Amino acid sequence: MENAKRRKLSSVSVQRIGCAMKVRELMSYPIVTVPPEAMVLDAIRVMAAQKKGSVLVAEECLLKECLGIVTTSQIFLEVFAKGQDPARVRVTDIMTPGPLITIDLDDSTQRAAELMQEHNIRRLPVLKDGALVGIITSKDLLVCVR
Repeated sequence: MENAKRRKLSSVSVQRIGCAMKVRELMSYPIVTVPPEAMVLDAIRVMAAQKKGSVLVAEECLLKECLGIVTTSQIFLEVFAKGQDPARVRVTDIMTPGPLITIDLDDSTQRAAELMQEHNIRRLPVLKDGALVGIITSKDLLVCVR
C-alpha cells in the first residue's frame, strides 16, 4: 500500500512541474569525472572537493564518453558496508556501467523528470551530439516545482 501511495505521489509531482525550461538551463557543468582506472578513494576526494553526490566515469579526452557513474550510495553499499578499503577498489568495480540513461541538452526539464521517474534514478548525464556536456539531477529540477 505504501509503495502505491509513493508511486501516485511521484506521478503527481512530475505532472506538477510546469516549468518550461530546457535541460541546458539547469544542468551542472563542467562535468565532474574520474578516469576508469581511478580508485574509489580518488572518486571520494573529487566528490568532496566539488561538493557532488556522484562522479561520472569517463576517459580523459576532449569529447568525453560516459562509461558509467558512481554515487555516494554505491560507495557506502559496495565499499564501506562490506568493509573494503576504498584505496584498493576501482571505480569500475562498483559503478553503474553505461550505457546510462541520458538526456539531450535541448530536451525539456519535464522530459528529464519523466526519465528520472520512469527509471528510478536521480541523475541524468546530458549529451550534445553524443558528447557528454553536463549532468542534471533531481535536486536541479526542484527549481521547477511550484
